Amino acid sequence: MKICDTYSHLFAEDKLNLKNNLYLEIQEILTDNSLNFGDKRPNEIKIAINSKFNRKGWADKIKVGNSRLTINFLKNKVGVCFQLGNVARTYADILKLAQLGKRNVIEIGIIIVPHKIESKLLGANYAQYDRLSTEIKHFGDIINLPILVIGLSN
Repeated sequence: MKICDTYSHLFAEDKLNLKNNLYLEIQEILTDNSLNFGDKRPNEIKIAINSKFNRKGWADKIKVGNSRLTINFLKNKVGVCFQLGNVARTYADILKLAQLGKRNVIEIGIIIVPHKIESKLLGANYAQYDRLSTEIKHFGDIINLPILVIGLSN
């Protein structure tokens, strides 16, 4: 697994690069030749990635307000959603990150999704990079939190 594409809404990537090598840390976590879409089930990939984020000191299962909603990881005011599920969940991820941004819990949001081909290896109607980045561009004038979309491929 490796990063193959990024979309930086409101200069999210530039802002992330100012946060003490956090972007390099994320790139290191996501670059893993032992994890391939199609070979591993989504849950296996999530468990491996969760473990890698935790070893680097990222908090996990961050609650959004007083709800049962959570994002996957948080460190240094950067919130991360790792989405290998249905495409509809990406909209919830945008809203959760926006809410945390509005409450000053985070300054930058990141949504990590598979690229188009890898998404199809997981199944029908899974989250994928091209669709998410296009929709964030489309709604860019109302999404006021810097969000970095990261696309993963084999």
